[in-house]
Amino acid sequence: MLLRATLWLTLPLVLLAGGCHRHRDVAAAPAPKDYNKTLDPGAIALREVDINSLPAVTLTPKLRADLQSGINASLSYLTKPTSNKAFPVANVTHDQVVASLHALADLLNAAPDDATFNSQLHARFRALMSVGCDDQGTVLFTGYYTPVFAASLTRDTVYKYPLYKLPADLVKPAVPGQGPAMQKMPDGTTRPYPDRATIDSTHFLAGNELVWLSDPFAVYLAHVQGSARLHLPDGSTMDVGYTADNGREYHPIGADLVKDGRIPADKLSFFTIREYFRNHPDDIDLYTDRNPRYVFFATSTRGICGSLNEGVTPDVTIATDKTIFPRGAPTFVTTTMIDAGPYNGLRLDQDTGGAIRAPGRCDLYMGVGDDNERRAGAQYNEGKLYYLIVKDGPTQ
Repeated sequence: MLLRATLWLTLPLVLLAGGCHRHRDVAAAPAPKDYNKTLDPGAIALREVDINSLPAVTLTPKLRADLQSGINASLSYLTKPTSNKAFPVANVTHDQVVASLHALADLLNAAPDDATFNSQLHARFRALMSVGCDDQGTVLFTGYYTPVFAASLTRDTVYKYPLYKLPADLVKPAVPGQGPAMQKMPDGTTRPYPDRATIDSTHFLAGNELVWLSDPFAVYLAHVQGSARLHLPDGSTMDVGYTADNGREYHPIGADLVKDGRIPADKLSFFTIREYFRNHPDDIDLYTDRNPRYVFFATSTRGICGSLNEGVTPDVTIATDKTIFPRGAPTFVTTTMIDAGPYNGLRLDQDTGGAIRAPGRCDLYMGVGDDNERRAGAQYNEGKLYYLIVKDGPTQ
């Protein structure tokens, strides 16, 4: 997960996801929406709607190229035999997603202008809308990004906080993201993989370090975002990304900071959380240990990768709950972007967020570095999420 992040969830929500609302006049305030509401047993996350209800999209040459690159990443994932294990989901099959990606790639190549593209998109594809948090399609769109940190391949007095590689004793669930991760014991038995507090306090993974950071909150942030770009002392750059997690449920520490009176509810954001820990470094473990989820990393020679172990594309990749939505699929997003106003755009579902566990949540991948941190930290708007399935593709 990228975590991913999101692994993941966008930064404010990955850290806050308990659902904080600004203070309002109680008498005038509408009932707050529970964006994290899960599906009822047996329910599915997608409902077919008239594709002609979708607004038109505008495609720049760069966006066309970025979408083609993202489509290639999705198709690369879907060629792996293990990808079949995650399907069908929401009544969408593996073959339908593959056919839809090929059809979208062909349309991007063949349609010379936006009018032709939109006309053909509406003629050739079906639209499956997320039921959202309220069964009316309401989805909260947040943002996530890839942070940049200084790091070292060796431990010293400055760099002493590790990111760990995939442990040899971790047994992943048969279907990625579904079921617990287990720890294989020396006698061959298994048990649920230890939580964050246990991993960090006992140091039983010593010797399995991938890289060392200088700030414990940077380590936690890498876990939340699911990836990082690292600048090493020799001037080289190293990309690391999610390879597995301990299977524990994500817990939002932002909600705890509010509950404990550390940050006012109407001031809570990624930026105030980071500032709080800069001023109170002794509290970092106290709060991060409350989130039992732990992420393991691998180096990447293909840039930043998401939970599908394929490259993610800024302003194209989204992160959703992969237990209820089809991996790698083409999507259509309508929302408001913090830096661009009303937004209607094509996206690809290629990542997972630790706190994105419901049909009413979606993370938008912004990119790498400080500018995208700002965008991700401020993104918090409702909209709708649609999956695009080609009409003349395989049937269920």
